[in-house]
Amino acid sequence: MTSHNGPYLDAFLEYILAVRGYSQHTVSNYKRDIEQFLRYLNSQKKDLEHLKEFDLVSYLVFLNKKGYSMSTLARKISSLKSFFRYLHENGLITSNPTRYLQYPKHTRKLPDIVDTETIFQFLDSIPTSTPIDLRDRALFELLYATGLRISEILHLKLQDIDFEEGFLRVKGKGGKYRRVPFHQRARQWLEKYLTEGRHHFLRKRRSPFVFLNRFGGKLSRVSAWSRLRFHASRAGIRETLFPHLFRHSFATHLLEGGADIRIVQVLLGHASIQTTEKYTHIAHERLREAVALHPLKGMLKRKSHESDRHHRPAEDPPCTNQSEE
Repeated sequence: MTSHNGPYLDAFLEYILAVRGYSQHTVSNYKRDIEQFLRYLNSQKKDLEHLKEFDLVSYLVFLNKKGYSMSTLARKISSLKSFFRYLHENGLITSNPTRYLQYPKHTRKLPDIVDTETIFQFLDSIPTSTPIDLRDRALFELLYATGLRISEILHLKLQDIDFEEGFLRVKGKGGKYRRVPFHQRARQWLEKYLTEGRHHFLRKRRSPFVFLNRFGGKLSRVSAWSRLRFHASRAGIRETLFPHLFRHSFATHLLEGGADIRIVQVLLGHASIQTTEKYTHIAHERLREAVALHPLKGMLKRKSHESDRHHRPAEDPPCTNQSEE
């Protein structure tokens, strides 16, 4: 990496963190993608100020040969577009070589979901005899009840909970806040955890966060994922469960139940309705699957076979009842 490229990256990362309000997790993804690109430039003995569109295309060819998926390539292109747009708008480069760079075409993969029976099997299997299990029960009950991102739940503070109104104050992407309701079942387990379990983690310390690790600090994403796998395995669930699966299932189940897509958009914190619309495709697919189970399907198959055996003549006989014409 040439010596003067590093400060450009540092300035960009500081901008998206402090000004755009991106999460630390998102900033880390940008940093990883752009550092990979800068290492490539270094190997090609090129610098940011003199890049052409061909150089970006060559880099994409390089990535493609490494076997990255289409979705990963699209994310890396998005990172580079944001980076170069920042450099150009701030006068650090004279032209933006990614201006006409196209995203790879690929079929949109619908989000994975899990049925309600499996979710309740998982939730009801979590014991509540220890503070850790009680914390996990409250965490995953709330995860499915609200459709929040796991990072949003783990950043919840005590002051963000309004038990009287049944709402959470959630800080989402871009630092934007929204109010999300949670129903009685999740409230019951959250209250039980806060009154009977949470103080065991504090050990005379203080923390504003709701969900804590065993040392009294904020529970991490890795730990939450690990606990999810642990409880799923103990419940005998063969499907691979992950935190975002609860969010996908929450949205799909709401739409299947007749919820307005605009309401679901607000609950999920999506800036664009197009992002929420992917869940309508899942709901439609599930409707088709349900219709496919209808007894008429088998009857229609039988009828079609019978008609093949006893087909009608080429011409229908003339109608004898002229009044029906």
